[in-house]
Amino acid sequence: MDNEFVHLHAHTEYSLLDGINRIDTLPKHIAGLNQKALAITDHGNVSGSYKFYKSCLKNNIKPIIGMEAYYTVEDRTVREADDLDQSYYHLILLALNNKGLHNLYKLSTFAYTQGMYRKPRIDDALLGEYSEGICATTACLGSRISQLILNNRTSDAEIMIDHHRALFQNRFLIELQLHDMEDQLKVNQELQKMSLKKNIPIILTNDCHYTHEIDKDLHEAALCMQTKTTLSNEKRFTFGDIDVHVAHHDWMWEKAKHQNISYEAIRNTVSLADMVDSDDYFSDKQNRYPKYKEIPDDFKSFEWLEIVSKEGLFERFGGMPPLEYRERLDTELTTIKKMGFSDYMLIVSQFMAGARERGVLHGPGRGSAAGSLVAYALKITEVDPIQYGLFFERFLNIGRGARPIIFDKDMIDKINNMPTVVTKCNHSHH
Repeated sequence: MDNEFVHLHAHTEYSLLDGINRIDTLPKHIAGLNQKALAITDHGNVSGSYKFYKSCLKNNIKPIIGMEAYYTVEDRTVREADDLDQSYYHLILLALNNKGLHNLYKLSTFAYTQGMYRKPRIDDALLGEYSEGICATTACLGSRISQLILNNRTSDAEIMIDHHRALFQNRFLIELQLHDMEDQLKVNQELQKMSLKKNIPIILTNDCHYTHEIDKDLHEAALCMQTKTTLSNEKRFTFGDIDVHVAHHDWMWEKAKHQNISYEAIRNTVSLADMVDSDDYFSDKQNRYPKYKEIPDDFKSFEWLEIVSKEGLFERFGGMPPLEYRERLDTELTTIKKMGFSDYMLIVSQFMAGARERGVLHGPGRGSAAGSLVAYALKITEVDPIQYGLFFERFLNIGRGARPIIFDKDMIDKINNMPTVVTKCNHSHH
């Protein structure tokens, strides 16, 4: 695992006027650094999560969906400063699986609808109810723990660590950042002591707000827009001299050595990434139709669908179909593949073949399915959609994303309950 590192604290353009990492390009840059995974932790929201997820998969990067939550130790509905004169603190939350992802969505929603005061805030009551499947870290200098340390209340900081550990159990980690500033060095030293004392793993992050070191000035300009000031204003809010770019492994390790931070903090970022089941993300949104079993070895369902569809169309014409038909078939097959319904079409074709074999009464086609040339080629329907000017897009449309409906459960039950031998009838009905 040496020479591997995972950024577990990164802000994108969804951290409005604060993060300027672009979701469309950041995973590609991560791949160029030979890093295998990446987390998104935007401020108070998970709005970019699905776009980030797709962008990571496109670049063969493991996505880790998270959020830098705004956390209050008071009731989220209380609109008063606490004992440190603060209204909120930062807390990193990372979804380990689809359950954790849904809990992140709930936390973000409740933060906006119930906890909004300057920022969308969550509290212990919400974390107690929606922490399953989530890993938390101590975050940056803006965390409650860090602020207690900076206010020389180290014992209270330890109590806060124990409190979060009780909420998240072994899913709570201590986060160190490498910013070369007095406050950060003080916090890092105390957090390392607490890590040893309480046997809590440490991870290393760089709180990435932009991609390349040369993007620093662009980030400062974004901060000016957020705070309604200009770069020429000496009193403006600024990140100062700290570097919060997307760094490679060697840069992180060199900085860590200067602060006497163990290499274990780098190794633990990879271990945490390995704990994340990103394949489970959005699993409840995926196509859950059964898989078609009767496919020859070494064939995928789409490949087999393409073969039997072209054979079926050839059979319909008793020879090579016209070019218009071949092009329409290819277009439909591409859409079916992209939307993940290859198995569905094969299974429905099998149902219809079974219906014909058992003499189950059936009509020429139902609803929008009659617009599919693939359905016609597979003998699911008996209507030539080109001859009658029917549109495939009414059946399947990537832009609409609706699922196909050829026939319902009642017809499947009829097929399953029919006796093996029946008297065939020449009449058909819908």
